[in-house]
Amino acid sequence: MLPLSIATVAVLVLMSAVAARRIAPGAERLTMQWKWNGTPNWSLPRNAALAVTPALAAVVFTVVALRGETAAVLPACIAFIGAHALHLFLLAKRGG
Repeated sequence: MLPLSIATVAVLVLMSAVAARRIAPGAERLTMQWKWNGTPNWSLPRNAALAVTPALAAVVFTVVALRGETAAVLPACIAFIGAHALHLFLLAKRGG
């Protein structure tokens, strides 16, 4: 399951790289969470915002690999890619 984990982190990094060029190119900060009414709740500097999910995935997959819990890898891969895609979609839709 290690190759799947590595591939997932690579996909997340690629998604972030593409988003860095396309989503709100002039924005210094990107929203990380929105309130129910659609206003930003908090934000991070651009590079940090795009690096959070790939970095978190790398940490989670490292812990999973060290603990030998391979059954958790596939659902985690799907969840990370889905969550990152949703975040990037919302950033694109709401302008960062």
